[in-house]
Amino acid sequence: MTGYAARVPSRRPPASACVVIVSAGFLAATATASAAEPSAETGANAAAPPAQLEEVIITGTKRAENVQSVPASVLAVTATGLERAQVRDFDDLTRIVPSLTITKTSQPANNSINIRGIGTYAYSIATEPSVAVVVDDIPQSFQAAAFTALLDVSQVEVLRGPQNTLFGKSASAGVVNITTGAPTPTFTARTQVIFTDDHEQRYQAVVSGPISSSLEYRLAANYSDYRGNVHDITNDQWLNGEQDASVRGKLQWTPAQAWTVTLSPWFINTPSSCCAGAPYFISPGVTFGKNKIPQSAILNGINSGPDNINARYDVVARGDGSDYGSGLKIAHDMPWATLALISSYDWYYLRDLQDTDSSDFNFQTVAPLAPPGGSANGGYFRVSATTEELRLTSADSGRLRYVAGLYHSRTGSKRQFVRGSNSLGTYGPLSSLPSANSTAYSSYLAHAVAATYAAFGQSTLSLTDKLDLTTGLRFNHEEDRYNFVDQGNNVIYGVPDCSTSSLTLPIRSCNTDNSVTGRGSIDYHLTPDHMVFAGYARGYKGTAYDLTSTLTVRTPLKTAPLTGIPTADAVAAKQPIPAETVDSYEFGFKNSFFKHRLTWNFAAFDEEFRGFQAQSRDQLTNQNVLNSIGKVTTRGVETELAALIGDFTLSAAGAYDSAVMNRFPNANCYTAQTVAQGCVNGQQDLSGKPLFNAPKWNLSLNGEFDSLLRFRDTRVFVSGGVRWQSQVVYNLLQDPDSVQPAYALVNAAIGLQNSRWKLTFFGNNLFDKRYALTIGRSAVYNISQTAVPPTDAITWTPTRDSFRYFGVRLEVDFGG
Repeated sequence: MTGYAARVPSRRPPASACVVIVSAGFLAATATASAAEPSAETGANAAAPPAQLEEVIITGTKRAENVQSVPASVLAVTATGLERAQVRDFDDLTRIVPSLTITKTSQPANNSINIRGIGTYAYSIATEPSVAVVVDDIPQSFQAAAFTALLDVSQVEVLRGPQNTLFGKSASAGVVNITTGAPTPTFTARTQVIFTDDHEQRYQAVVSGPISSSLEYRLAANYSDYRGNVHDITNDQWLNGEQDASVRGKLQWTPAQAWTVTLSPWFINTPSSCCAGAPYFISPGVTFGKNKIPQSAILNGINSGPDNINARYDVVARGDGSDYGSGLKIAHDMPWATLALISSYDWYYLRDLQDTDSSDFNFQTVAPLAPPGGSANGGYFRVSATTEELRLTSADSGRLRYVAGLYHSRTGSKRQFVRGSNSLGTYGPLSSLPSANSTAYSSYLAHAVAATYAAFGQSTLSLTDKLDLTTGLRFNHEEDRYNFVDQGNNVIYGVPDCSTSSLTLPIRSCNTDNSVTGRGSIDYHLTPDHMVFAGYARGYKGTAYDLTSTLTVRTPLKTAPLTGIPTADAVAAKQPIPAETVDSYEFGFKNSFFKHRLTWNFAAFDEEFRGFQAQSRDQLTNQNVLNSIGKVTTRGVETELAALIGDFTLSAAGAYDSAVMNRFPNANCYTAQTVAQGCVNGQQDLSGKPLFNAPKWNLSLNGEFDSLLRFRDTRVFVSGGVRWQSQVVYNLLQDPDSVQPAYALVNAAIGLQNSRWKLTFFGNNLFDKRYALTIGRSAVYNISQTAVPPTDAITWTPTRDSFRYFGVRLEVDFGG
């Protein structure tokens, strides 16, 4: 069944027109033969059927549709497209999805997936992400769990803009929908190995086939190991590396012709040495800590600079994650619809550890009562989630096509955190160390529970043979509660459940929230291959609690009307943080030319967020807390093109996105910001400034010549890709040291392949262009922007492709 099958008969293309691609041919643009019946002419003189771009069917709309018929901005990438662009891990998707960026900070739980510049700007177990990640109909319970190897992935779909109608309130910016391989009726097996000269190795294997006439299976396994790119001289260890040991299985049972039962368990283990930076620049004479230690004693032989990858830590960074669970889907096909019950269980655990003072300095030498070493912070995250969805999907025939359902989820999250000595203990009689940054002792245990109940529906009505109207609506009810134990001060919030009191002020540790979201669009097919569309969507991100170390600050306030009230009690009394809403407008077109050898898609968008949730300076408590910052807008255009010219496949994609904080008058100041630079009483006005990690321009171009040379059944292929990104700022507070200038990356590959094996030699970042995963001002050094000349200290974290590297990949298909 093709995506066109959803159209009324008069709108269907001829049988020979079996394809259209979206978004940049990152999708496998393989040649496909005409589906038309062969003519009477046969033999050597028969004309070969014309090659076409591969048809792409997406499921991100919760029904199978041809992507060219979906009236929304969707980018889909097939397994072949992922391979061509050398996309192996979730992080690599930014290479081929221009409107997608990934922000990484101090540890994996603080990672943020952003679409059109919008992501998560607050990090607490009781806040929601802005982008949902869904794997085989199962939503990821914790966004950090998404950062793994893309094992046995058959397709990735990026649905841009609010997707709350079908995916709930954690999708206010968009959805990344991942589909893995399905069991096969015949035996198949394949393996893949990868080695690189910068110490990465990867092994994957997939086996699939029948157990009986009604039972099929699929099993995929991955092991990868990347050394890392920052060298900790003190411990002689490499940091920012990661291992990934993962297994995914599927067992599909067909007890009767109209019934299908699919069990899909998984186990993923991802120990990593994330996340560490290295000195990028330090002004002469700059000192370290409150005791003004000479920088030479801290660097001890390290030469800071844009090529520096050496650092000194006395705590080895860790971010070790484990994820296991299973999905269960029971589907019953009826002549007029399919009824499916989709259930899941997910358990995720992450243990993290970071060096708070970013050095190997022994503070006991200047603070004799302190324990040996410096300061560390870390603990664990523990998340368990269950979901149930009852979904009714209509048949693809007829003028009215719909999907409707009921949804329930329950997520329990726990965060244990300590900021203290290197062993995560206290500082003895001291409350902190004499460091330039904050090392105040803090220890807490937070627990949050969120239960969601929802009803949703979306339909497409063909008003005429060319005009469609799509509408959708979702009602969502959520119940949230938390408890928080300040272990250092022996203070508890939210105990017993739904407690409304602290030691001084009333609080709300439980909350209920109702929301209605929806969408509407209209599309007009000029011809079966040319469509224009326009749409509106209403998005929603629920209320949130800021369960962080701020709730351990017991310093009495000195300003009315809360004079004498502990800071933490005042912060708790202002929660929960109000919900965030978004109104999104889209207009675009989708086109296919030259009998499906060329596609070109375009979309313009305008999104306005109100009550945007982000960290800001609270005027009353003088703390950095989660708050609603007012108005944020993101406006721009997205375009994709794919072409098949003989044996040459070309794909291109681009995005222009202006993501701006329209109203943010009480933002925090960045480190060492002066009055002349806009910092007044610890606050600055960021109204009109861009969101961080939101480049205005992002362009990519990929191409492959499939048959450069042929030797019987073996052919030589070459491929290459270029990605260019405009300047970006990595700090929401607009730290000028966090600006990453525009850069371009060039990748290339050459190889041999036949029907059974494929050998590829590849090189990434061929021109050895330096760029940062994140960069910014260091808080551990004593710098002054009022000195003459001003002094500065900058730290950078290189990304996986910050340095040129080469590799080899071998794939073997054992067939059946």
